[in-house]
Amino acid sequence: MEIRRARPSDDLSLVSLIYSAGPELYDYLYKTGQYSAPDYIAYEFLSGRGFCGYPNVTVAIKDREVVGTGCFYDAKMYGRLTLGTVLNMFGFYGPIRVWPVLFRSGHMGSVMKKPKPGELYLSNFGVAPYHRSAGVGSALINTRVAVAKAKGYQLFGLDVADTNARAEQLYRKLGLQVVAFKKFSGKRAGMQIPNAKKMELRLQEGAVTSPMQQAA
Repeated sequence: MEIRRARPSDDLSLVSLIYSAGPELYDYLYKTGQYSAPDYIAYEFLSGRGFCGYPNVTVAIKDREVVGTGCFYDAKMYGRLTLGTVLNMFGFYGPIRVWPVLFRSGHMGSVMKKPKPGELYLSNFGVAPYHRSAGVGSALINTRVAVAKAKGYQLFGLDVADTNARAEQLYRKLGLQVVAFKKFSGKRAGMQIPNAKKMELRLQEGAVTSPMQQAA
């Protein structure tokens, strides 16, 4: 299995893997009467900008097929990725229809915050259904965590939906612990967006994970 940065020539079937990382949240943000959330994700991937832009996505390749995805970033990268996504929103939806999307994106901070200094954060983590429980997700995460540890990162963190027991079980097996509960602040008719759990793994001796806390 090969683990590398995504390329614009990669099969766009990987969009479904990115979407699977949080379909309820993606639909809340990007679904409109005209477009689906995967439509927007595909646009952002090919743009090369933002959290789903191909240079910012790590992929796992098996038998020439993308079977896993993840976006790994730190606090220094966060601003650039956020700006790229905002620019993509304007480019995709246009200067008028973008405003409801921007308004909804303001609620993202209730479940996904800027990484702490010294933290490598993972989002958009997805594994093809027919390759789950085969070590793909573990290999993808462990590869990037090993690099992060060698570079001196203190923590590895992510947020997982409190309805995604399968993913949480994987993260626990990799050593992550739940350190906080987060309540999603947004509402949209006909949609129910799950709350989240922040999970962290200490990468260096002496690094301290956050104390367990209940979000308001």
